[in-house]
Amino acid sequence: MNQTSPGRHTLTMAGLLLLVAGQLMPQMDFSIVNVALESVSISLHASKTQLGLIVSLYGLAFAVSLALSGRLGDRYGRRRLFMLGIALFAIASFFCGLATTIHQLIVARIAQGVAAALLMPQILATIHVSLSGTRHSQAIGIYGSVGGLSFVIGQALGGWLVSADLFGLSWRAVFYINLPVCLVILYFARKFIPETQQDGQTIFDWYGTALLALVITLILTAISWGPDWQWGWPVWLCAAAVIALLPGLVRVEKRLAGLGKTPLLPPALLQRRTYLAGVSSLVLQVASYGGFMFVVALTLQSGFQWSSVESGNAFIALGVTYFITSLYADRVAKWFGRLSYSGLVMCASLINLSGYWLLFDLITAQQGALTPWDLIAPMGITGIGNAFSVNCSVRIGLTDLPAQFAGAGSALMTTMQQTAIALGTAMAGAMYIQHLASDDIHQLSALKAGLLVLGFMMLLQFALHAASVVRLLRAAPART
Repeated sequence: MNQTSPGRHTLTMAGLLLLVAGQLMPQMDFSIVNVALESVSISLHASKTQLGLIVSLYGLAFAVSLALSGRLGDRYGRRRLFMLGIALFAIASFFCGLATTIHQLIVARIAQGVAAALLMPQILATIHVSLSGTRHSQAIGIYGSVGGLSFVIGQALGGWLVSADLFGLSWRAVFYINLPVCLVILYFARKFIPETQQDGQTIFDWYGTALLALVITLILTAISWGPDWQWGWPVWLCAAAVIALLPGLVRVEKRLAGLGKTPLLPPALLQRRTYLAGVSSLVLQVASYGGFMFVVALTLQSGFQWSSVESGNAFIALGVTYFITSLYADRVAKWFGRLSYSGLVMCASLINLSGYWLLFDLITAQQGALTPWDLIAPMGITGIGNAFSVNCSVRIGLTDLPAQFAGAGSALMTTMQQTAIALGTAMAGAMYIQHLASDDIHQLSALKAGLLVLGFMMLLQFALHAASVVRLLRAAPART
């Protein structure tokens, strides 16, 4: 059961705006770095593998820390953890900007990921327990639209900040921009965001948290360092360790549930088919999205020698269509009748595939004459597909989710979402690096390899929802 602070039982629009402002920064910081990669590489003498680590290790720290932060919010108060996360995020961003070596930047990015993890699950959990009915649905729509839009804002804003070279800061400005936003949120949070927490004593699942963090770390380590390790024995050792650890994680969670305690991954939550379908769909979509932003930005900057602002501008159409489409996703889903969200996600998967194909076709055809204007159509199409898919996947996962699962459910969903971004970036980046060739001036072979991985994810998502649609159609006659 959840409770709210006296006198403030619902979330106001001002409070919601503060929450989504907090949501915007950690997600924006995944992509804002993409357009600064070339500047960071020159300034700090970083290799392409190290550039990938700036993105993927942020995602790794984000993901593994999320496993515990949802529970911390349940116990100590979600607003309190949200504000703590905002404060630490500001400090970590400051040290990112101060970094003078690539290793200092990577360490500061890891700290930034931990801070982001403290605040993110509190947002969805607060929305879920503070609102209901139409207002809840509208808030989820805003949450979904901001989540996707943040990536594009990061690309465009990052490009402008690096090119503008404000006060001679160059790429460092992409981190310092977080500081005033954090200060505004901290100033108004107590007034407009209700304090919510779970009644009773929350017991932390330390073993489950450690095992889940270790599994995620091993997976991302193997993929990120795969090209450097030539996909040799260290990769297979990581894979074997993951296979060995997963049964242990399942046993630990079942044992805690059997003792009447609260595991990190409640078996009752994982037995909810709609929740698993939503999370799985979200993982595939976000992994594809994160990888897409990374390999396309790298190709435009390293292969075509575009400036940071040109690279950032190329993604504006994606952001515009994403935001507009997100506002109408729920309404469009109703056109599919009883197929609802799954039917729309199937269409979204195909839309994304067509966007990827068109983008590669245009880049290949134009090559040296390529401009940001040439990419408006494929970017716009990709934005539409992503918006439909992300919004519908979140709604599927939260369908009829009981209040007692708000903390664990939102934390796990956000954990998997951030893991997926890091995973997609690592997988697409690994294939990209693997297929770099000295005679391929524009790095088209590398881009093609990365996009093929992302396209396969979309095919898996299509198959997942096709199976759901078949079940719905078979069950329909039984209800009539």
